[in-house]
Amino acid sequence: MAAINSIAAGAIPRDLESETLDFKEEHDSVDRNGNRRVIDARHETAARELAIEVACMANTERGGVLIVGVDERTPGPGAFVGTHLDTVWLRGRIWALTQPNYAIDEIERLEQSGRTLYLINIAPALEEIRAAGHLRTRQGTACVELTGDRARQFLEQRRGYDWTAERSGLRFSAAEAAALASMRSHYAAEHTRVPRSDLELARRIGVLADAAEDPELTRAGALLLCPYEPGNELLQVLVVPVEGNPSLRAVRGGAPLLPLLDDAFQILDEFAFSPTPVIVGTQRRQTRTVHETALREALVNAVMHREYRRDGAAIAAVASGSPADSFKVRSPGGLPPGVSVDRLISTPSRPRNPALAQAMRVLGLAEREGIGVDTMYQTMLRDGHPAPSITEEMGDVIVRLSGGRPDSNVRAFFDELSARDAALGQDLRATIAVSSMFRSVTLRPEPLSAAAQCTVDEASDVLERLAAVGIVERLLDRSRTFRLTRGARGALATRILYRQRSALDQHWETIRAYLDQRPEIARDDVTRLLGVSGTRASQILRELTETRRLRRVGPARGRHVRYALPQ
Repeated sequence: MAAINSIAAGAIPRDLESETLDFKEEHDSVDRNGNRRVIDARHETAARELAIEVACMANTERGGVLIVGVDERTPGPGAFVGTHLDTVWLRGRIWALTQPNYAIDEIERLEQSGRTLYLINIAPALEEIRAAGHLRTRQGTACVELTGDRARQFLEQRRGYDWTAERSGLRFSAAEAAALASMRSHYAAEHTRVPRSDLELARRIGVLADAAEDPELTRAGALLLCPYEPGNELLQVLVVPVEGNPSLRAVRGGAPLLPLLDDAFQILDEFAFSPTPVIVGTQRRQTRTVHETALREALVNAVMHREYRRDGAAIAAVASGSPADSFKVRSPGGLPPGVSVDRLISTPSRPRNPALAQAMRVLGLAEREGIGVDTMYQTMLRDGHPAPSITEEMGDVIVRLSGGRPDSNVRAFFDELSARDAALGQDLRATIAVSSMFRSVTLRPEPLSAAAQCTVDEASDVLERLAAVGIVERLLDRSRTFRLTRGARGALATRILYRQRSALDQHWETIRAYLDQRPEIARDDVTRLLGVSGTRASQILRELTETRRLRRVGPARGRHVRYALPQ
């Protein structure tokens, strides 16, 4: 209902879609020429298309709702285009068109702006649901078909299968001394006290498959502690002046992974991204061209989430630059089904290898809350660097961290924000909001919602909280357009890179802010608001109408012509 109300107030429906909310029009209700038409109340094709969308959302962890009768591309009340299907009949057809048959609750009907919409509530299914013979799931805001390895991963995830939790065939006595020493060291750093025996410690991290005197290790335990599948290279870390050139330093090898990771961290910390002392505010700190926390999260996430059943494929990590200022990690295996690169911040962690991930978290090698991506974003942005780039290419996940000399002014600014409001200082959405205003004079909740992968209401709340501590201010009283305060702009002067904006764009920002609290604006309003002549005000309104940012309402000519946002 919050989304429907936002559309009624002028929002574009597709901007409000999420993993659990989708807007749809009935199939064939628009002809080839773009004209709307009435379809039969028992239109079979429309029912089949909706059954596909229902099955897609049922194959997610949380389910969701389809709101039918909405044009997702049109802003405002004009998006409500209405429906024609008999909902009782449709409910029966969805049951018949899904395999195994999937039952939905009674379909809710809703009147909005003189049009009838209906809401299909979809609970997560207990088993995988197919429609039209295909297996699909919702990935971000899209319904995607799963085939091959993606289908296998999805089915294993749904059925709770974990390859790394299976027996490895290796006993605990096969563990290497260096791996056991690494296990003790990481556990001590995380928990202070270490169990008396290595066997008890292995039991605590959950890598033993039985309780025998010399227990069998799970595959997670074998990967961490033993020379499991010798000859199979699992990780390579290279330090190069330019990507593609011969390496200056390198770590390569297979299991056991714990000492291999220790060696990788050592060359990254001491050789590739060695610390440099700087003064931040009034404190002396060690800084690196790429933050140590981001480096470690990128590498550890790759180890936790990679596909270990792809023989001959290794995690490839490259630190490049002279000195190194960029770090790229390629991990075999794509993102888990239902996870998309544009929703990684908001999507709960879904490790491909839960047993391995749990062991690494207990050892303190990975974030316990599964928020490694958030941590990478936070540490990179707070140093004044670009946000991490995370892409999926040819079945691999690639993480790029582009660093350089940290901006001490940015660090000091965020430290001051944390001092004013500790919770806000730790909120990644607030960090993204401030960083967005390095390049744009103003910021509204809608673009922040997209950038921070949150709802528009959550984005609005973050901007309100930033305003409360004096970081941002409204462009106009009660408007939803914000800008950095004079003090914030002064503190961040070295980072602010506003592009040259046309006078019309600047005028539009002020007029848009005015329309947050008023439905219409007239020429005289523009004259007072912008401090321009009546002739110039008319010209501005005409140009904004021609570029479809405004529409004319009321009389076609004269002083009483008024303008509003597009429907």
